[in-house]
Amino acid sequence: MFNGLRNEIVELNKDVNNVANSKKAKKLRKKLVTIGLILGILGFGGVLTCFTLFVVNGIYNDSFEPGLGIIIPFILFVPCGAIGGIGMMIFHMGLSIVITGYTSNLINETVTMKCPECGDPISPNEMFCTKCGHKLRNQCSKCGFINEPEDKFCAKCGNEL
Repeated sequence: MFNGLRNEIVELNKDVNNVANSKKAKKLRKKLVTIGLILGILGFGGVLTCFTLFVVNGIYNDSFEPGLGIIIPFILFVPCGAIGGIGMMIFHMGLSIVITGYTSNLINETVTMKCPECGDPISPNEMFCTKCGHKLRNQCSKCGFINEPEDKFCAKCGNEL
């Protein structure tokens, strides 16, 4: 039951792993993370600067009359926030590629079957490890069903293994 599911997961994950960990993907995620961080820092730094200038000009200008010292930061506040938001979205896209690549590697490591003796990757239909010869499956002498090595009785006919 689980062997079929394991094979299906490995098959579905094969393309994701190749795409997410390719040279092209690594180059793209580096660009996206770099550009996103730069835009995010500039945009949100601009927001902070505009806010600070607006508050400082409001404090030192007792009449709080709309002059250039108050209007310019007020007008630039929204575009700077938009630039920061776009930068964070681009940064998030870059991180998504990183996370996809890491997750596909993690799935491959946990789902891929390995020999309990030597750790060599094995296929679901192998009876013995091709590297060290460790017995991986038990075949029932009565019905021929392939059982897991820890099974004491056949899962198909109940015969003692």
